[in-house]
Amino acid sequence: MFSMREYILRRILLIPLTFVGITFVAFLMTRLVPGGPIERAMAEKLQAKQKFSLQPTSSGPASPEELDALKRQYGFDRPLWQAYAIWLGVYRGPSLWAIARLTENQSTSIEVKSNQQNLLLSLQQDAEGKWQVRDAKKQTLDDWVIEEAPLVHDPNPARRVVIYRPQFNGILQGNFGTSTLSDKSVFSIIAEKIPLSAWFGFWGITLAYLIAVPLGIHKARHHGQWSDTFSSSLLFFGFAIPGFVLALGSMYLLCFKFPLFPHSGFNWNEPIRSTILPLACQTIGAFAAMTLFMKNSLLDQLQSDYMRTAKAKGVSENRRIYIHALRNSLIPLAANFGQNIGFFLTGSFLIEYTFDIDGIGLLSYDALVQRDFPVFLGLLTLSSLVLLIGNILSDLCVAAVDPRIRFEK
Repeated sequence: MFSMREYILRRILLIPLTFVGITFVAFLMTRLVPGGPIERAMAEKLQAKQKFSLQPTSSGPASPEELDALKRQYGFDRPLWQAYAIWLGVYRGPSLWAIARLTENQSTSIEVKSNQQNLLLSLQQDAEGKWQVRDAKKQTLDDWVIEEAPLVHDPNPARRVVIYRPQFNGILQGNFGTSTLSDKSVFSIIAEKIPLSAWFGFWGITLAYLIAVPLGIHKARHHGQWSDTFSSSLLFFGFAIPGFVLALGSMYLLCFKFPLFPHSGFNWNEPIRSTILPLACQTIGAFAAMTLFMKNSLLDQLQSDYMRTAKAKGVSENRRIYIHALRNSLIPLAANFGQNIGFFLTGSFLIEYTFDIDGIGLLSYDALVQRDFPVFLGLLTLSSLVLLIGNILSDLCVAAVDPRIRFEK
Protein backbone atom coordinates (compact mmCIF):
# COMPACT_ATOMS: atom_id res chain seq x y z
CA MET A 1 0.00 0.00 0.00
CA PHE A 2 2.86 2.37 0.79
CA SER A 3 4.44 1.75 -2.62
CA MET A 4 1.07 2.38 -4.28
CA ARG A 5 0.78 5.75 -2.54
CA GLU A 6 4.27 6.62 -3.72
CA TYR A 7 3.39 5.66 -7.28
CA ILE A 8 0.19 7.72 -7.29
CA LEU A 9 2.07 10.68 -5.81
CA ARG A 10 4.73 10.48 -8.53
CA ARG A 11 2.09 10.35 -11.24
CA ILE A 12 0.25 13.31 -9.73
CA LEU A 13 3.48 15.32 -9.62
CA LEU A 14 3.93 14.69 -13.34
CA ILE A 15 0.50 16.15 -14.15
CA PRO A 16 1.54 19.85 -13.95
CA LEU A 17 4.49 19.39 -16.31
CA THR A 18 2.40 17.50 -18.86
CA PHE A 19 -0.45 19.96 -18.48
CA VAL A 20 1.86 22.92 -19.13
CA GLY A 21 3.24 21.23 -22.24
CA ILE A 22 -0.22 20.55 -23.68
CA THR A 23 -1.69 23.96 -22.93
CA PHE A 24 1.39 25.89 -24.06
CA VAL A 25 1.33 24.23 -27.50
CA ALA A 26 -2.40 24.97 -27.80
CA PHE A 27 -1.88 28.56 -26.64
CA LEU A 28 0.90 28.95 -29.22
CA MET A 29 -1.42 27.72 -31.97
CA THR A 30 -4.04 30.32 -31.04
CA ARG A 31 -1.40 32.99 -31.67
CA LEU A 32 -0.37 31.56 -35.03
CA VAL A 33 -3.73 30.60 -36.55
CA PRO A 34 -5.17 33.39 -38.73
CA GLY A 35 -8.69 34.68 -38.29
CA GLY A 36 -8.53 35.30 -34.56
CA PRO A 37 -10.68 37.62 -32.45
CA ILE A 38 -8.84 40.77 -33.60
CA GLU A 39 -9.34 39.99 -37.29
CA ARG A 40 -13.00 39.15 -36.68
CA ALA A 41 -13.61 42.36 -34.75
CA MET A 42 -11.94 44.38 -37.51
CA ALA A 43 -14.04 42.62 -40.16
CA GLU A 44 -17.23 43.38 -38.20
CA LYS A 45 -16.30 47.06 -37.96
CA LEU A 46 -15.58 47.16 -41.69
CA GLN A 47 -18.96 45.60 -42.47
CA ALA A 48 -20.68 48.11 -40.21
CA LYS A 49 -18.93 51.01 -41.97
CA GLN A 50 -19.88 49.74 -45.41
CA LYS A 51 -23.45 49.03 -44.34
CA PHE A 52 -24.17 52.57 -43.17
CA SER A 53 -22.07 54.27 -45.84
CA LEU A 54 -23.48 55.25 -49.22
CA GLN A 55 -20.16 54.51 -50.91
CA PRO A 56 -17.73 51.66 -50.21
CA THR A 57 -14.93 52.83 -47.96
CA SER A 58 -11.33 52.15 -48.77
CA SER A 59 -10.06 52.98 -45.31
CA GLY A 60 -9.10 50.31 -42.82
CA PRO A 61 -11.69 48.67 -40.59
CA ALA A 62 -10.11 50.03 -37.42
CA SER A 63 -8.08 53.05 -36.40
CA PRO A 64 -4.71 52.65 -34.67
CA GLU A 65 -6.41 53.45 -31.38
CA GLU A 66 -9.03 50.75 -31.89
CA LEU A 67 -6.48 48.20 -33.06
CA ASP A 68 -4.28 48.83 -30.02
CA ALA A 69 -7.29 48.52 -27.70
CA LEU A 70 -8.24 45.17 -29.30
CA LYS A 71 -4.72 43.83 -28.86
CA ARG A 72 -4.72 44.79 -25.20
CA GLN A 73 -8.19 43.35 -24.67
CA TYR A 74 -7.22 39.91 -26.02
CA GLY A 75 -3.68 39.90 -24.62
CA PHE A 76 -1.86 40.26 -27.96
CA ASP A 77 0.10 43.28 -26.74
CA ARG A 78 2.46 41.14 -24.61
CA PRO A 79 5.14 38.58 -25.46
CA LEU A 80 3.98 34.98 -25.89
CA TRP A 81 5.52 33.67 -22.67
CA GLN A 82 4.05 36.53 -20.65
CA ALA A 83 0.58 36.19 -22.17
CA TYR A 84 0.63 32.44 -21.47
CA ALA A 85 1.81 32.97 -17.89
CA ILE A 86 -1.01 35.50 -17.33
CA TRP A 87 -3.57 33.07 -18.80
CA LEU A 88 -2.19 30.27 -16.63
CA GLY A 89 -2.32 32.46 -13.53
CA VAL A 90 1.38 32.46 -12.52
CA TYR A 91 2.08 36.04 -13.69
CA ARG A 92 0.22 39.16 -12.66
CA GLY A 93 -1.72 40.65 -15.53
CA PRO A 94 -4.05 43.62 -15.98
CA SER A 95 -7.36 42.77 -14.37
CA LEU A 96 -8.70 46.33 -14.89
CA TRP A 97 -7.19 48.68 -17.42
CA ALA A 98 -7.87 51.84 -19.39
CA ILE A 99 -6.02 54.14 -21.79
CA ALA A 100 -5.72 57.88 -21.23
CA ARG A 101 -4.22 60.97 -22.89
CA LEU A 102 -2.31 63.31 -20.63
CA THR A 103 -2.74 67.06 -20.62
CA GLU A 104 0.11 69.55 -20.83
CA ASN A 105 0.69 69.41 -17.06
CA GLN A 106 1.04 65.60 -17.29
CA SER A 107 -2.25 64.81 -15.55
CA THR A 108 -5.70 63.54 -16.44
CA SER A 109 -8.85 61.92 -15.11
CA ILE A 110 -9.99 58.54 -16.37
CA GLU A 111 -12.89 56.18 -15.74
CA VAL A 112 -12.02 52.48 -15.39
CA LYS A 113 -15.00 50.22 -16.02
CA SER A 114 -15.51 46.94 -14.19
CA ASN A 115 -18.34 44.47 -13.65
CA GLN A 116 -18.95 45.63 -10.08
CA GLN A 117 -18.47 49.39 -10.38
CA ASN A 118 -16.84 52.14 -12.41
CA LEU A 119 -13.78 53.75 -10.86
CA LEU A 120 -12.98 57.42 -11.44
CA LEU A 121 -9.22 57.88 -11.12
CA SER A 122 -6.96 60.89 -11.42
CA LEU A 123 -3.37 60.59 -12.70
CA GLN A 124 -0.58 63.02 -11.95
CA GLN A 125 3.16 62.85 -12.71
CA ASP A 126 5.49 65.04 -10.71
CA ALA A 127 8.75 66.63 -11.85
CA GLU A 128 10.75 63.55 -10.78
CA GLY A 129 8.66 61.30 -13.03
CA LYS A 130 6.78 59.55 -10.20
CA TRP A 131 3.12 58.77 -10.78
CA GLN A 132 0.36 59.38 -8.30
CA VAL A 133 -3.04 57.70 -8.70
CA ARG A 134 -5.99 58.87 -6.62
CA ASP A 135 -9.59 57.77 -6.49
CA ALA A 136 -12.71 59.94 -6.32
CA LYS A 137 -12.13 60.44 -2.57
CA LYS A 138 -8.59 61.75 -3.23
CA GLN A 139 -7.06 58.69 -1.60
CA THR A 140 -3.73 57.52 -3.04
CA LEU A 141 -3.76 54.10 -4.72
CA ASP A 142 -0.40 52.30 -4.78
CA ASP A 143 -1.50 49.07 -6.47
CA TRP A 144 -1.97 50.60 -9.93
CA VAL A 145 0.65 50.54 -12.69
CA ILE A 146 1.07 53.17 -15.41
CA GLU A 147 2.97 52.41 -18.62
CA GLU A 148 3.66 54.32 -21.78
CA ALA A 149 1.42 53.31 -24.70
CA PRO A 150 2.65 55.18 -27.79
CA LEU A 151 1.22 54.55 -31.26
CA VAL A 152 3.11 54.42 -34.53
CA HIS A 153 2.40 57.51 -36.65
CA ASP A 154 0.14 58.91 -33.94
CA PRO A 155 -1.48 62.15 -35.22
CA ASN A 156 -2.39 63.16 -31.66
CA PRO A 157 0.64 64.78 -29.96
CA ALA A 158 -0.79 64.22 -26.47
CA ARG A 159 1.06 61.68 -24.40
CA ARG A 160 -0.69 58.30 -24.26
CA VAL A 161 -0.50 55.94 -21.26
CA VAL A 162 -2.24 52.79 -20.07
CA ILE A 163 -3.20 52.30 -16.44
CA TYR A 164 -4.02 48.90 -14.95
CA ARG A 165 -4.12 47.00 -11.70
CA PRO A 166 -1.92 43.86 -11.84
CA GLN A 167 -3.43 40.72 -10.40
CA PHE A 168 -3.11 36.92 -10.56
CA ASN A 169 -6.27 36.03 -12.43
CA GLY A 170 -5.85 32.96 -14.63
CA ILE A 171 -6.64 29.26 -14.85
CA LEU A 172 -5.09 28.48 -11.47
CA GLN A 173 -7.41 31.07 -9.87
CA GLY A 174 -10.46 29.57 -11.58
CA ASN A 175 -10.76 32.26 -14.25
CA PHE A 176 -11.04 30.73 -17.73
CA GLY A 177 -11.48 34.09 -19.40
CA THR A 178 -14.34 35.59 -21.38
CA SER A 179 -15.80 34.35 -24.64
CA THR A 180 -14.94 36.56 -27.60
CA LEU A 181 -18.35 35.82 -29.15
CA SER A 182 -20.82 36.29 -26.31
CA ASP A 183 -18.74 38.20 -23.72
CA LYS A 184 -19.86 35.58 -21.17
CA SER A 185 -17.61 33.81 -18.71
CA VAL A 186 -16.00 30.72 -20.26
CA PHE A 187 -16.54 28.81 -17.03
CA SER A 188 -20.28 29.55 -17.06
CA ILE A 189 -20.55 28.53 -20.72
CA ILE A 190 -18.84 25.18 -20.07
CA ALA A 191 -20.77 24.63 -16.84
CA GLU A 192 -24.03 24.87 -18.79
CA LYS A 193 -22.95 21.98 -21.05
CA ILE A 194 -21.41 19.66 -18.45
CA PRO A 195 -24.64 18.13 -17.00
CA LEU A 196 -25.86 16.93 -20.38
CA SER A 197 -22.45 15.62 -21.46
CA ALA A 198 -21.95 13.95 -18.07
CA TRP A 199 -25.34 12.26 -18.44
CA PHE A 200 -24.45 10.77 -21.82
CA GLY A 201 -20.90 10.00 -20.68
CA PHE A 202 -21.99 8.14 -17.55
CA TRP A 203 -24.54 5.96 -19.31
CA GLY A 204 -22.28 5.45 -22.31
CA ILE A 205 -19.33 4.07 -20.34
CA THR A 206 -21.57 2.16 -17.89
CA LEU A 207 -23.61 0.37 -20.54
CA ALA A 208 -20.57 -0.23 -22.73
CA TYR A 209 -18.76 -2.15 -19.99
CA LEU A 210 -21.87 -3.90 -18.67
CA ILE A 211 -22.71 -5.22 -22.14
CA ALA A 212 -19.30 -5.57 -23.79
CA VAL A 213 -17.71 -7.72 -21.06
CA PRO A 214 -20.50 -10.36 -20.81
CA LEU A 215 -20.94 -10.40 -24.58
CA GLY A 216 -17.20 -10.84 -25.12
CA ILE A 217 -17.18 -13.74 -22.64
CA HIS A 218 -20.13 -15.37 -24.39
CA LYS A 219 -18.46 -15.02 -27.79
CA ALA A 220 -15.21 -16.52 -26.51
CA ARG A 221 -17.00 -19.50 -24.93
CA HIS A 222 -18.99 -20.14 -28.13
CA HIS A 223 -16.24 -19.27 -30.58
CA GLY A 224 -17.09 -20.41 -34.12
CA GLN A 225 -20.74 -21.14 -33.38
CA TRP A 226 -23.67 -19.43 -35.05
CA SER A 227 -24.21 -16.96 -32.17
CA ASP A 228 -20.58 -15.87 -32.37
CA THR A 229 -20.72 -15.49 -36.14
CA PHE A 230 -24.01 -13.57 -36.10
CA SER A 231 -22.94 -11.21 -33.30
CA SER A 232 -19.55 -10.64 -34.96
CA SER A 233 -21.30 -9.58 -38.16
CA LEU A 234 -23.37 -7.04 -36.24
CA LEU A 235 -20.32 -5.80 -34.34
CA PHE A 236 -18.24 -5.37 -37.49
CA PHE A 237 -21.13 -3.50 -39.09
CA GLY A 238 -21.43 -1.22 -36.04
CA PHE A 239 -17.68 -0.67 -35.95
CA ALA A 240 -17.41 0.10 -39.68
CA ILE A 241 -20.39 2.42 -40.13
CA PRO A 242 -19.77 6.04 -39.09
CA GLY A 243 -21.81 7.18 -36.13
CA PHE A 244 -23.37 10.16 -37.91
CA VAL A 245 -24.48 7.92 -40.81
CA LEU A 246 -26.14 5.58 -38.34
CA ALA A 247 -27.68 8.64 -36.69
CA LEU A 248 -29.23 9.86 -39.95
CA GLY A 249 -30.58 6.41 -40.80
CA SER A 250 -32.00 5.76 -37.35
CA MET A 251 -33.47 9.26 -37.24
CA TYR A 252 -35.31 8.74 -40.53
CA LEU A 253 -36.58 5.31 -39.50
CA LEU A 254 -37.34 5.74 -35.79
CA CYS A 255 -38.10 9.46 -35.58
CA PHE A 256 -39.98 10.28 -38.78
CA LYS A 257 -41.26 7.08 -40.36
CA PHE A 258 -42.05 5.48 -37.00
CA PRO A 259 -42.07 8.35 -34.48
CA LEU A 260 -40.82 6.45 -31.45
CA PHE A 261 -38.13 8.91 -30.36
CA PRO A 262 -37.66 12.70 -30.56
CA HIS A 263 -35.55 13.78 -33.54
CA SER A 264 -33.86 16.79 -31.94
CA GLY A 265 -33.06 18.32 -28.60
CA PHE A 266 -32.99 16.78 -25.15
CA ASN A 267 -35.94 16.82 -22.77
CA TRP A 268 -35.11 16.27 -19.11
CA ASN A 269 -38.77 15.37 -18.53
CA GLU A 270 -38.31 12.37 -20.88
CA PRO A 271 -34.62 11.53 -20.43
CA ILE A 272 -34.83 7.90 -21.59
CA ARG A 273 -36.54 8.63 -24.91
CA SER A 274 -34.15 11.51 -25.54
CA THR A 275 -31.10 9.40 -24.70
CA ILE A 276 -31.53 6.07 -26.49
CA LEU A 277 -30.81 7.04 -30.10
CA PRO A 278 -27.96 9.55 -29.55
CA LEU A 279 -26.31 7.27 -27.00
CA ALA A 280 -26.50 4.24 -29.29
CA CYS A 281 -25.06 6.14 -32.26
CA GLN A 282 -22.29 7.69 -30.16
CA THR A 283 -21.11 4.50 -28.42
CA ILE A 284 -21.66 1.83 -31.09
CA GLY A 285 -18.08 2.01 -32.39
CA ALA A 286 -16.40 1.95 -28.96
CA PHE A 287 -18.80 -0.76 -27.77
CA ALA A 288 -17.96 -3.00 -30.73
CA ALA A 289 -14.23 -2.54 -30.22
CA MET A 290 -14.46 -3.30 -26.49
CA THR A 291 -16.45 -6.48 -27.15
CA LEU A 292 -13.92 -7.77 -29.67
CA PHE A 293 -11.04 -6.85 -27.35
CA MET A 294 -12.71 -8.82 -24.57
CA LYS A 295 -13.32 -11.85 -26.77
CA ASN A 296 -9.82 -11.99 -28.28
CA SER A 297 -8.14 -11.44 -24.93
CA LEU A 298 -10.17 -14.22 -23.30
CA LEU A 299 -9.46 -16.57 -26.22
CA ASP A 300 -5.72 -15.98 -25.77
CA GLN A 301 -6.00 -16.84 -22.10
CA LEU A 302 -8.08 -19.97 -22.75
CA GLN A 303 -5.40 -21.25 -25.15
CA SER A 304 -2.50 -20.61 -22.76
CA ASP A 305 -0.51 -23.30 -20.97
CA TYR A 306 -1.81 -22.61 -17.49
CA MET A 307 -5.39 -23.05 -18.68
CA ARG A 308 -4.54 -26.42 -20.25
CA THR A 309 -2.87 -27.40 -16.98
CA ALA A 310 -5.97 -26.40 -15.01
CA LYS A 311 -8.15 -28.40 -17.38
CA ALA A 312 -5.88 -31.45 -16.99
CA LYS A 313 -6.20 -31.19 -13.19
CA GLY A 314 -9.97 -31.37 -13.51
CA VAL A 315 -10.84 -27.74 -12.80
CA SER A 316 -14.38 -26.97 -13.98
CA GLU A 317 -14.92 -24.80 -17.05
CA ASN A 318 -16.68 -22.02 -15.16
CA ARG A 319 -13.89 -21.87 -12.59
CA ARG A 320 -11.23 -21.80 -15.29
CA ILE A 321 -12.96 -18.95 -17.10
CA TYR A 322 -14.32 -16.77 -14.32
CA ILE A 323 -11.64 -17.33 -11.68
CA HIS A 324 -8.41 -17.78 -13.65
CA ALA A 325 -8.79 -16.43 -17.21
CA LEU A 326 -11.23 -13.54 -16.80
CA ARG A 327 -9.02 -11.45 -14.57
CA ASN A 328 -6.12 -11.51 -17.01
CA SER A 329 -8.49 -10.91 -19.93
CA LEU A 330 -9.68 -7.63 -18.43
CA ILE A 331 -6.22 -6.05 -18.68
CA PRO A 332 -6.73 -4.47 -22.19
CA LEU A 333 -10.07 -2.97 -21.13
CA ALA A 334 -8.61 -1.72 -17.86
CA ALA A 335 -5.68 -0.11 -19.68
CA ASN A 336 -8.08 1.92 -21.86
CA PHE A 337 -10.44 2.88 -19.05
CA GLY A 338 -9.06 6.41 -18.66
CA GLN A 339 -9.14 7.13 -22.38
CA ASN A 340 -12.73 5.87 -22.56
CA ILE A 341 -13.74 8.28 -19.81
CA GLY A 342 -12.37 11.20 -21.82
CA PHE A 343 -14.05 9.99 -25.01
CA PHE A 344 -17.49 9.55 -23.48
CA LEU A 345 -17.38 12.85 -21.57
CA THR A 346 -16.30 15.00 -24.53
CA GLY A 347 -18.83 13.34 -26.81
CA SER A 348 -19.09 13.59 -30.58
CA PHE A 349 -19.95 16.90 -32.22
CA LEU A 350 -21.39 15.10 -35.29
CA ILE A 351 -23.88 13.19 -33.14
CA GLU A 352 -24.71 16.27 -31.10
CA TYR A 353 -25.12 18.33 -34.25
CA THR A 354 -27.37 15.71 -35.86
CA PHE A 355 -29.66 15.37 -32.84
CA ASP A 356 -29.34 19.05 -31.83
CA ILE A 357 -27.85 18.20 -28.44
CA ASP A 358 -26.20 21.16 -26.78
CA GLY A 359 -23.20 19.41 -25.25
CA ILE A 360 -19.44 19.68 -24.92
CA GLY A 361 -18.71 18.19 -28.34
CA LEU A 362 -20.78 20.75 -30.22
CA LEU A 363 -19.37 23.56 -28.08
CA SER A 364 -15.80 22.47 -28.95
CA TYR A 365 -16.60 22.44 -32.64
CA ASP A 366 -18.27 25.87 -32.57
CA ALA A 367 -15.40 27.37 -30.55
CA LEU A 368 -12.84 26.07 -33.04
CA VAL A 369 -14.75 27.17 -36.14
CA GLN A 370 -15.67 30.58 -34.74
CA ARG A 371 -12.12 31.13 -33.42
CA ASP A 372 -13.44 31.56 -29.88
CA PHE A 373 -10.02 30.83 -28.42
CA PRO A 374 -10.85 31.38 -24.70
CA VAL A 375 -13.62 28.77 -24.88
CA PHE A 376 -11.39 26.43 -26.89
CA LEU A 377 -8.56 26.73 -24.37
CA GLY A 378 -10.97 26.25 -21.47
CA LEU A 379 -12.32 23.04 -22.99
CA LEU A 380 -8.79 21.85 -23.75
CA THR A 381 -7.82 22.50 -20.14
CA LEU A 382 -10.67 20.40 -18.77
CA SER A 383 -10.21 17.58 -21.31
CA SER A 384 -6.46 17.48 -20.62
CA LEU A 385 -7.04 17.15 -16.89
CA VAL A 386 -9.62 14.40 -17.45
CA LEU A 387 -7.19 12.53 -19.70
CA LEU A 388 -4.26 12.86 -17.27
CA ILE A 389 -6.33 11.74 -14.30
CA GLY A 390 -7.85 8.99 -16.45
CA ASN A 391 -4.39 7.62 -17.22
CA ILE A 392 -3.73 7.26 -13.49
CA LEU A 393 -7.07 5.49 -13.07
CA SER A 394 -6.14 3.17 -15.94
CA ASP A 395 -2.89 2.22 -14.19
CA LEU A 396 -4.77 1.54 -10.97
CA CYS A 397 -7.34 -0.58 -12.80
CA VAL A 398 -4.57 -2.60 -14.46
CA ALA A 399 -2.92 -3.14 -11.08
CA ALA A 400 -6.25 -4.24 -9.61
CA VAL A 401 -6.85 -6.94 -12.24
CA ASP A 402 -3.21 -8.00 -12.72
CA PRO A 403 -1.48 -9.16 -9.51
CA ARG A 404 1.88 -9.14 -11.31
CA ILE A 405 1.90 -5.33 -11.30
CA ARG A 406 4.14 -3.97 -8.58
CA PHE A 407 4.61 -0.29 -7.74
CA GLU A 408 8.11 -0.55 -6.34
CA LYS A 409 9.66 -0.22 -9.82
